[in-house]
Amino acid sequence: MRLHARLMLALFMGLGSTIVFTQAAPALSPDDLKAAIEAAKVPPPPAPYVLKGASKPVTRNAPLDPEVAKTLDPNKILTFGAVYTPFIRAAILARKAADAGRPFGLTDIPSEIQDSLTYVAALPWERTDVTGPDRLVDTIFVIVTPPGSTDRAQIVQPVWVKTETNFLRNILGPTVPERAMLAAFSRDAIQAGKDFVIVYAGSVYAQRVEIRSEDVALWR
Repeated sequence: MRLHARLMLALFMGLGSTIVFTQAAPALSPDDLKAAIEAAKVPPPPAPYVLKGASKPVTRNAPLDPEVAKTLDPNKILTFGAVYTPFIRAAILARKAADAGRPFGLTDIPSEIQDSLTYVAALPWERTDVTGPDRLVDTIFVIVTPPGSTDRAQIVQPVWVKTETNFLRNILGPTVPERAMLAAFSRDAIQAGKDFVIVYAGSVYAQRVEIRSEDVALWR
């Protein structure tokens, strides 16, 4: 991890007990499971929700690298990752079971993902000013904050993070990107009007992605 990325994490996360930690809640309800199974029966096949928005770089009051700034179009909607709620995870698995001619129930959801957390698969940042292997800059952390704020007392950390997606790809298949970082949040942490802040290892310190009311309504 590069030095300024480590500094960025320290600035966002701070030290001590000022950070809000979210906790896991009970698993998918029987009614939601039934609805997920029904959703899996109709086209198109269930897929993760797309995390998208305009480029909003976060630099903690430091000037943005001019070369990086020139590559950012504030009017362009970008895809920052994918969102996997318990409902959509169950629907994806129910569709896989239906395609294989198997019945599907709550016990068919692997214990590793049988929780009420929402998983965010944060994609690498794609630099347009670089070619070759350095074009993709991996995500190193994801947090939730109030809009425009990095107040340490209001930051919500993920319940857990994973630097790769293998475990989820092994369960859900190709609906999970090969290269991404996974961060799990409680449902209560993901509220309309708040932001995901995605911290990268490269020269773009972080990107702020607004959680819109239409997102929360869609992310069942």
